[in-house]
Amino acid sequence: MSTEQLSPPESRPLAGLGSLLGLQAGFVAGAALASTLAAALGLVPFFAVARMATAIYATPPQLEAVRSLALLTAAALALRYGLLAATNVLAHVSAFRILHELRVRLAKKLGAVPLSLYSRRGPGELKKTIMDDVAQIEGFVAHHFPDAVTAMVVPPFTAAALLWVDFRMALACLVMAPLAALAMMIAMRDVGKAHEQWNDIQSRMNTSLLEYLRGIHVIKSFGLSARHFGDLSRSIEEGLRWMEGFMRTNGRGYGAFGALIGSSLVVLVPMGGWLHTRGSLSLESLVLFLVLGPQLLMSLMRLMFAWGNVDRIKGAHARVQLLLHAPELEHPECSAEPRHHGVAFHDVGFRYDESGAEVLRGVSFQAAPGKVTALVGPSGAGKTTLVRLVPRLWDATQGRVELGGVDVKNLPLDAVLSRISMVFQEVFLFHGTVRENLQIARADATDEQLDAACRAARAYDFIQALPQKYDTILGERGARLSGGEKQRLSIARALLKDAPVLLLDEATAFADAENEARIQEALSELCQGRTVLVVAHRLSTIATADHIVVLEAGKVEGQGTHEGLLQSSELYQRLWASHSDALGWSLGEVV
Repeated sequence: MSTEQLSPPESRPLAGLGSLLGLQAGFVAGAALASTLAAALGLVPFFAVARMATAIYATPPQLEAVRSLALLTAAALALRYGLLAATNVLAHVSAFRILHELRVRLAKKLGAVPLSLYSRRGPGELKKTIMDDVAQIEGFVAHHFPDAVTAMVVPPFTAAALLWVDFRMALACLVMAPLAALAMMIAMRDVGKAHEQWNDIQSRMNTSLLEYLRGIHVIKSFGLSARHFGDLSRSIEEGLRWMEGFMRTNGRGYGAFGALIGSSLVVLVPMGGWLHTRGSLSLESLVLFLVLGPQLLMSLMRLMFAWGNVDRIKGAHARVQLLLHAPELEHPECSAEPRHHGVAFHDVGFRYDESGAEVLRGVSFQAAPGKVTALVGPSGAGKTTLVRLVPRLWDATQGRVELGGVDVKNLPLDAVLSRISMVFQEVFLFHGTVRENLQIARADATDEQLDAACRAARAYDFIQALPQKYDTILGERGARLSGGEKQRLSIARALLKDAPVLLLDEATAFADAENEARIQEALSELCQGRTVLVVAHRLSTIATADHIVVLEAGKVEGQGTHEGLLQSSELYQRLWASHSDALGWSLGEVV
């Protein structure tokens, strides 16, 4: 497959389209050539019919000439249909190859960009780009591009041939063209802005639909339906209003354009008859213009629609190119080797975008190798953001995040990720088997290794109770498992990876008492001998941590051991007091 680089988004649609089609230049050129030759052969029957009229009305009738012309027409049509079949095959092969290459590039790109891209562009917009926009490009290449080339090449040759036969009738063929063009200009006014509006509506509709499907259990629990789900309902109604408005504004213009394009016979019949009766136009030429003349304007209509398709594809192509050329995480030109498995933050600052507020400011501390370092603080203090800077899910906007004494930005991303295991509160499981979800961490893991990891994670028993054990399909987002079971499976995955650095973010946040105990046992097993950076609201789970860092409003308010912070940090004292009060709370108690 071609490795040619796509050009960045351009204001000239044909330039960008050329780079896109260049991905499969041979197949695309072959489809365009076959389509053009097929269209040219499609003109043969019209010339043959005109000659037949002369042969039939000759005295005596020239039947042999009629038979020869009929055979010529049949051969031309047979060859034309063969070329059309070749056009269809070549166009679809090139379209699907382009579709495949674009989606592979986009998938790789999404793995190389920082998470800031996902915060700027929602899941609905990204889904539309990767699926809908690429599918629109595929449809254009497969169905519209050969026709577009034909529409640009054939009309000039047809017009030249008719002008050579009789310039008066050729001009008569085109007399309706200015009026048709005026109607089309009216129909297409502000069409670019209308397409942008439609794209925005579709993006919102995609995002709302994803939210609706993810929250269907909540929606059903309140007795709601899609009609009553605000964002989805509004986006659907907005799409309906857009379509109604578009048809009111542009429908009449399109209708007038089609009527005028098809009305050339209104001029050709009386003018041709008058010229023929005066003896200045032969019967053969009259018949030729009557059968071929309307096709000239029809080919101009195809040219207009072809340009409209190019204009529509411009938006889809620009969005694909914008994503393909999104800035990636920085990659070092030369890499150093981490000297140990400790993690350090030096004067780290972070903001989600350039104009946004600072989420982290001047954060400095060390997570010593083989020790447990806990991050505590009120909601919004920046704990989760800080943890996600280590595997470069985000990049610090100032300061340094170090792994083994080396700035993570100076390490290859694969080298960073190979040293880190992550267990977050929101466990993501793929629609596949238990085995496939575990082997994401280690593709060559044996059954014995899977058993060992699952036993350590307290997940072995419930996996063995599943219908096909490791080969049981989990369903969408692990629907067959409870929240605690999903969390223990994610811990088994981290154990299987056996990385020296472990990041934990609220790993027991949503667990019930029984599952929390099992998860804590599994986490204790997982933390052995590793550098652990853990985020937790339940302070009892991290009171024995080797080092505790207290965060408030993105800054370090204090750090030390549990006992030391109870003496030196007012915020930690308040957090511990609130935690202790919560342990004594019960349902129905007046406080």
